[in-house]
Amino acid sequence: MKIRGFTWFLLPSFFLTVAVFLQGASHFSPTVSSFHVYVDSEMLFAFELTPTQEAFVEILNLGENRRCLSVERITMRTEEGKVIKFNSFLYDGNTSKLKGNSRACVRQKTRRKFELGYNFEFPGKVRKVVFLIGRQAFRLQPLSSSEYESFVKNLEKINVEGTSDYLKMFNLRVLYGNSFYGSKIRYRRVKASRLSYGNRSPITILRTFPIPTKEALKKGITSVSVSLKLDENGEVLKVVLTEPVEAEFVEPALYEVRNWWDFAPGFKEGQPVSSEHRATVVYRVLEQ
Repeated sequence: MKIRGFTWFLLPSFFLTVAVFLQGASHFSPTVSSFHVYVDSEMLFAFELTPTQEAFVEILNLGENRRCLSVERITMRTEEGKVIKFNSFLYDGNTSKLKGNSRACVRQKTRRKFELGYNFEFPGKVRKVVFLIGRQAFRLQPLSSSEYESFVKNLEKINVEGTSDYLKMFNLRVLYGNSFYGSKIRYRRVKASRLSYGNRSPITILRTFPIPTKEALKKGITSVSVSLKLDENGEVLKVVLTEPVEAEFVEPALYEVRNWWDFAPGFKEGQPVSSEHRATVVYRVLEQ
């Protein structure tokens, strides 16, 4: 039996390929941009900093559950490594800007766009945008203006009502091809102040649990110790292994520490300073 040129017995292998594509993105290095996006089989995000100093986040929820993004769980890093956060969601076209809400909630199979409120000096471009939802951290991928425009135009082509999972995945594959946007990982967050009025060592605020490489599993490596060099913003400048492990076994773990982990900087006499810090990266336990 055929449907639109495809043979039914070929569909299982095709959708297996699509499922692999949708599980997550390949690693990418943060780049300064005004536009950042993310896509998987359930969530699509489009984040924009405009020339008129407005900020927007667009959410397309393809899943079966209502999802909410809290404004306090949106984190940006400037090119210099400074952490900045928004104050509130302001406007989605249905309410007054005076009625800001701290959460952007999107019910299943729905698309909504929100304007964000802020009281910081508008950066224009940032190099890291992270959304925390539940136990997942979504890091959006930076794009150029033309790439972002193409990404958003493709959102118009996604039919979110009454689409089966197979057709939904097929549609995403057709629209985005072999492009990978953003990354999603499990994380643990520690509530700690980024400020201090005395002396203090750096504090790990957000840590991840990398998936071990096959080589690491064969060697029985379940964790790895690292030494970090941090600047006065808590930005990671350098990560070095502190135990005799071949780097290729743990490169994904080092990548996540460099690009995903967040640190409150060290302080000396009430002033943030560059510092060194030690940490242990624990691998995620894989279910059989």
